[in-house]
Amino acid sequence: MTVTSTNQKVQFNGNGSTTVFAYNFKIFAQTDLSVILRSAAGTETVQQLTTKYTVSGVGVASGGNVTMGTAPASGTTLTILRVQPNLQGLDLVPNDPFPAGSMEDALDKLTFMVQTHDEEIGRAIKASTTNTIGNTEFTVSATDRANKLFSFDSSGNLAVTAGKVDTVTASATAVSTGGSPTASATYTASSGALALAFGVVTGANGTTGNSAGLQMTFSNSTSDADPGAGKLALNNGTLSSVNQLFFDDADDNGTNIASFVQSFDDVSNATGRGIIQIEKEGTASTFALFKVTGAVVDAAGYSKVPVSHLVSNGSFSNADGIRVDFSYSGNDGAGSLTEVVQDTSPELGGNLDVLARDIVSSSNRTIDLAPGGTGTVVIRGNDNPGTLVLNCESNSHGQTVIAQPHSASVTNTLTLPAGGNQTLVGTAGAVFTGDVTIPAGDLIIGSTTVTTSGAELNYLDITTLGLSQASKVVTADSNGVITLDNGFSEEYAAVTSSSNAIAIDLRTANNFSHTLTENTTISFANPAASGKVSAFTLKVVQASSAKTITWHSSIKWAGDTAPTLSTGNGNVDVFTGYTVDGGTNYYMFTAGQVMS
Repeated sequence: MTVTSTNQKVQFNGNGSTTVFAYNFKIFAQTDLSVILRSAAGTETVQQLTTKYTVSGVGVASGGNVTMGTAPASGTTLTILRVQPNLQGLDLVPNDPFPAGSMEDALDKLTFMVQTHDEEIGRAIKASTTNTIGNTEFTVSATDRANKLFSFDSSGNLAVTAGKVDTVTASATAVSTGGSPTASATYTASSGALALAFGVVTGANGTTGNSAGLQMTFSNSTSDADPGAGKLALNNGTLSSVNQLFFDDADDNGTNIASFVQSFDDVSNATGRGIIQIEKEGTASTFALFKVTGAVVDAAGYSKVPVSHLVSNGSFSNADGIRVDFSYSGNDGAGSLTEVVQDTSPELGGNLDVLARDIVSSSNRTIDLAPGGTGTVVIRGNDNPGTLVLNCESNSHGQTVIAQPHSASVTNTLTLPAGGNQTLVGTAGAVFTGDVTIPAGDLIIGSTTVTTSGAELNYLDITTLGLSQASKVVTADSNGVITLDNGFSEEYAAVTSSSNAIAIDLRTANNFSHTLTENTTISFANPAASGKVSAFTLKVVQASSAKTITWHSSIKWAGDTAPTLSTGNGNVDVFTGYTVDGGTNYYMFTAGQVMS
């Protein structure tokens, strides 16, 4: 053939799904192709023929396909390149007929070799036609060129240089005031060392910077609003009458200070959370001190701090630069009393915080909780149900009464028996989930009286069972065998399929019925735990036309063969099954078929 195209390479972008890639040039053997996969990070990997890909179209002038075993991922690049071996395989015998076809293939291969070399040379670094280079031979040994760079020397010939900085040293010298700063750098290629030298001009000290604290700007607005970027405002023009400060969420430097300002109320102190000091920049004699008295309010773009005035001097003008400092007060002490009214009957103006301390009486005196009038003693929940603990005399154990949780939404009342010396007595260790002993009398549930037989209450003592059923419908012999006088009955639980599938929930019933309205895959769900039995029956009814069932792989049949369903309209097939391993295997049997 004539070679009219220089095509010998194609490239494709991977997408994670495409596996077949076409090449549009002739090859003489599968091994004439090189397939290279380049990762998104730039790593190139030559793919192995038959292991990673297969080739079709050998000998076809228009080319063929490369089929990858795994689709190249998105971000990768696949390159298919013809690499013609540098071999001449044509042997011409004197006086034989001229082998035109073989000669043409040999010339094609030579042309392909030239194209391969041309493609490789096109990717090489080379001098232009008019450029000269004195020495194209690179004679530096591997040891001498290790960790160095390929370069050109002062004559433009090939060379190697250190090409990197292994060590850096720096020095600085003072330059007198009025002089010029200097800088120099010296690089030693043989050692890869870089030396830096600086001459620094000394001068007079600068002005003293602002003192520590929040740098802000004073606003003379008294409105309850954001005072503006970087500003602080007061709610009264008279410092001694101020009871609220308005902080913007940023300071003069644009730094967000909202979380810091909103922490001013973090301590537990009933009289003061901390002290805020406001001082005019450059004028220490103009200041104001305020005590934080309550919770900080997070408003839109600003914070509101409740305060009381302590002391101040001078006054602030609009746009004055100010410094704001804050110091925390300590928490209330563990043993302190807050706002005790000093009279013969002291009263607490706030809460009494015991903080892990006991309220005790001396000399065995009684502690009375005596709410006035209709008042009550309340044990609050405070995130947990209210709890009353009655300890024994040694405080080693006791009884606990716990309120119902909030989710129950029920209020119960415990009323002690009226009249006589009636006592509620619990046996040792008695709890509501165990035995309860009634010392005397009957147990009355609603209008039904339950009498005791011997030392225990059992089902034989129940005169009626449920609302109207005869007594003793459930009996047990000495071996614990239970008998149901009237037998046991249960309705089928009708189950329906959705999207040609159904998972029968074994928690809902023991017997199931399903009408086939579509071809359905059946499985079972929620069996008893491994070691316990889940037994069931399944009635299958054919609808107007014959439908099929695909049984889940966990269902095992006798002879490993699932039964063939009845096909007649309205035909009924009944199957039984059970599992004892938590649903890993379901063993099923045909109970009856073609029951219409």
